[in-house]
Amino acid sequence: MLQSIHDKAKGVLGIIIVILIGLTFALWGIGDYLNGAPEKYAARVDGEDITQQEFDQGMDNQRKRLEQMFQGKLPDSPLFQQRMKEQVMETLIAQRVFKKAIAEGDYRVANQTLSQKIKQMKAFQQDGVFDVASYQAIVRGEGRSVKEFENLFRTSLAVQQLQNGVMHSSIVGKTELNILNRIQQQSRDISYLQFDDSLFADDLTITDEQIEAYFEENKSRFMHPETVSISYVELKASDLAKDIPVDEEAVKRLYDEYVKSISSKEQRKTRHILINLPADADADAQQKKKAEAEALLARIRAGESFETLAKMESDDPGSAEKGGDLGWVSKGMMVPAFETALYQLEKGGVSGVVKSTFGYHIIRVDDIKAADVDSFEDRKAGLVKQYQAQKIEDGFADQSELMANIAYENDQSLQRVADELGLEIKSTKAFSRVQGSGVAENAKVRNAAFDPAVLVEGRNSGVVELEGHHALVLRVDEHIEARAKELSEVKAQITALLKASQSREKSQAAALEALVKLEQGQSIESKDVKMSATLVKVGSIKRDDKKVNPQILQEAFVMPVPKEGKAQYRVVELATGVAVIELSAITAPEEASAEQLLVLSRQFNNEQANRDMEVVLDYLKSKVKIVRQPGL
Repeated sequence: MLQSIHDKAKGVLGIIIVILIGLTFALWGIGDYLNGAPEKYAARVDGEDITQQEFDQGMDNQRKRLEQMFQGKLPDSPLFQQRMKEQVMETLIAQRVFKKAIAEGDYRVANQTLSQKIKQMKAFQQDGVFDVASYQAIVRGEGRSVKEFENLFRTSLAVQQLQNGVMHSSIVGKTELNILNRIQQQSRDISYLQFDDSLFADDLTITDEQIEAYFEENKSRFMHPETVSISYVELKASDLAKDIPVDEEAVKRLYDEYVKSISSKEQRKTRHILINLPADADADAQQKKKAEAEALLARIRAGESFETLAKMESDDPGSAEKGGDLGWVSKGMMVPAFETALYQLEKGGVSGVVKSTFGYHIIRVDDIKAADVDSFEDRKAGLVKQYQAQKIEDGFADQSELMANIAYENDQSLQRVADELGLEIKSTKAFSRVQGSGVAENAKVRNAAFDPAVLVEGRNSGVVELEGHHALVLRVDEHIEARAKELSEVKAQITALLKASQSREKSQAAALEALVKLEQGQSIESKDVKMSATLVKVGSIKRDDKKVNPQILQEAFVMPVPKEGKAQYRVVELATGVAVIELSAITAPEEASAEQLLVLSRQFNNEQANRDMEVVLDYLKSKVKIVRQPGL
């Protein structure tokens, strides 16, 4: 399948697609507890729903990530919100599409591979060794069961298989590498004039008539959003931890389980002699081969050298020349029959004739390396945490179920829930469908508050499960419909918008005037050209220059080559104004060395693979039916 997809991918540009690897969206949907009604879907991929709750949670998580990246300063524009919605939606759709592809493409991750990958994760290790207690505690601390985590991780590894198949099929030749080197290492000499919008703002006068006209034409942009305020009771696992006594017997049982699991890591230095048995061997052939093995076993027991006989008689080419040496073997490395016989032997012991799918073996154990088992005292603290984590999870589940039942049976008030569970009724400030503070920062809480059963019918919500074993039940205290703002509330905002728009028009006009003069041959340094602009003499730059405004850098490297010593000019819009770029010279790089070409090869192959991966996604999308809800 990958080859046919890759054939369609050649020559198509795209963006890097890496789905599920490190994906942090919380995708564990919660059903409508109160009425059992199906949850609204935001999109549907071949009949599988992406729920509205998943989409809202994705938006919530994406907003938090961006706020963290940009220190809480995000644009408050409809265009930004729409682009973020599209990004989240496409990511969720891609996740479903890849999940379907790996299922149909038979991309499988064996239990042993999954276990090995998890054990290699440093977050789950203590002193460099995988620790079961830490693993379970960390996973549960994220509000997931071990099974949920392992299923998600297994899927991510399967997607990685698909991605690796695409990446390993991308190659590049020396000609392309030399072209890439000339493009990447080329330098350009630039200067630019920057006309800042702020230079013109002070000279502008915005009249009341202009403000009123803008307000009347754009009333829909100036609305107070629909809001609610809620009361709620919450259940936290951290509160339950205070009341859990330590059961010493239970902790000792956990230690016994630990010892049992560690003992499976025992290693045995092993030798064997193999008499090969063809897969289609009949009964007579099998008996003949078995007799050969029994004869060799008799010679070993009579005192002949195991190593010498292995070199002379063993049909295993990998170990025969080493006297049958297989090195250190641990459980899970050999076929079952071989492993069973191996682990029944003492140090120095020789097995009888053992039949496996490969033939007949004679096995010897040269040495045994026992796994290091920590003492009970050394493990006790971690085992106590493991015990408490399990008790907290069990207690939290029981309390959550009880909270759900009481809230459902007494759905016109939270008082009964609070009284029977000893919880405090708390309240929030008003919040909208897309933004809130406190618990209302979480999209699940906002979804529950605006659910018709809660908002319109005045009932208690179902249990809203949050991250980290945290759950709540809520009800609406006050509901305020969306309403238009008064002109007095937005006058300052409109004034700023009009000033910004008119200032930009003046910046554009000044830049175009300067461009005309430059193209007529005037110097960029002349006062007649500069006017009120700031002249920035950048000098020589490359494509990866970090000191130059990215918009100017990008534009500078698509400008045509200066001819006959005549500079090229280009006007470019900036966030705070308008610039006129002067490109005066282009310098070609020296020939790339072998080492540079190797680095470029890896870079080019990765970039090409990423482009191909996008085309893979587009191809997979074309094979499924995708339905998006309007407006999302």
